Amino acid sequence: MPVSNTKRRNRVRAVAFAGILAAATLSTVGNAGAEGNPTGRDEYDSSTYLNPERCADQSEEFRFRFYFNSNYGGAWTNIGHPMHDLTVMHIGGSGGGDVPLTYCDKGKGAGKVVGNNSASAYNWYRGYCATVFYNSWYRGATDRIYPNNGMNLSATYNNNKSIDFDAC
Repeated sequence: MPVSNTKRRNRVRAVAFAGILAAATLSTVGNAGAEGNPTGRDEYDSSTYLNPERCADQSEEFRFRFYFNSNYGGAWTNIGHPMHDLTVMHIGGSGGGDVPLTYCDKGKGAGKVVGNNSASAYNWYRGYCATVFYNSWYRGATDRIYPNNGMNLSATYNNNKSIDFDAC
């Protein structure tokens, strides 16, 4: 039994719509997978301190950056997950223990502790907001930095002790 032109057109439309929907879904998943999810990482991950992405000029996994100076100047470090205390990282292992997160060797402030020493920050995550806290364990005054945005810190200027991420 032959199929009418109307039915054929409806099938073509349905297949085309399904293809568009599938392509949109795959492109979204691909971006999120390449970028990483800052909310899903273990904040005690010792690989943060030793990971070369922390000091890379560009990183797909560590897409938030603290700067030592205002206006995105001086030394910086990349962050890729929540950290309850920027002055104490639990790296463990034979040479480990507790160490502060420090700025990378790139400009004024290099080697200094990130916690309580940041003047500006930038968030390259798409779909994730960063909240910088005045105190450790995500307490106190905050500066909220939206996706693909940065700012000179105000409420946490040189008093930034922890950072958290959430979908926004």
